[in-house]
Amino acid sequence: MSSERLLTAREVGQFLGLSPATVLDKWERGELPGFKFGRAVRFDLEEVLATGRPGAGGEVAPVPYQSPGQRRSLTAAPVPVPGGEEEDA
Repeated sequence: MSSERLLTAREVGQFLGLSPATVLDKWERGELPGFKFGRAVRFDLEEVLATGRPGAGGEVAPVPYQSPGQRRSLTAAPVPVPGGEEEDA
């Protein structure tokens, strides 16, 4: 993170011309990088802008550090499974 402060979905939406709900939807799908602090999601504007910069061939550069099913959380910690081992389904 190189910005001085992290932005809310509303602030990123105003900058990109999107609604805050659309910004959060894109974050949930892994299309925008962001950080979750408890219930709040915050964005580094430079990281968001880097995801939309054209790559080779005029395509949008991929976000290599975040897949659609993954979200970065600074408050979440691994939770041990009761019983220690998973059961076979």
